[in-house]
Amino acid sequence: MGGKSWIGFLAGAVVAVAAAFVVGISDNLPGVVLVYVASVCLVLALAHRWRRVKPFVWLLVGSLVLFPVAALLHNLLYALGEMSADAPLLRGTFEGLHVGFFLAAIFLAPAGVLVGAVGSLVIWGRSRTAQ
Repeated sequence: MGGKSWIGFLAGAVVAVAAAFVVGISDNLPGVVLVYVASVCLVLALAHRWRRVKPFVWLLVGSLVLFPVAALLHNLLYALGEMSADAPLLRGTFEGLHVGFFLAAIFLAPAGVLVGAVGSLVIWGRSRTAQ
């Protein structure tokens, strides 16, 4: 695949999301799992070429920080959206942002934690066996 191997991960994410919507994601475990698979594919599209432990550790730490920050911003923006009911443009902006932060908190952060932890352990293990 050469330098364009990230396209395979993006294609995997698109296929997983499409499959999730086909089977349904509302109270449906297979659909939710497919969305998590898509999230992991998106993170892997970025991280699959890393060959050192440090970037994976940064991904792990950043994802652990992302979850509470995104959840807090989701709640804050939801409240601001409710308070700005008289300004439709402002309310729409807040609603779009709070949905984005919600999705980042429940899908992107866990995927980053998983890829960061597994990647760190794999690269660390390889470096230990090479010595």
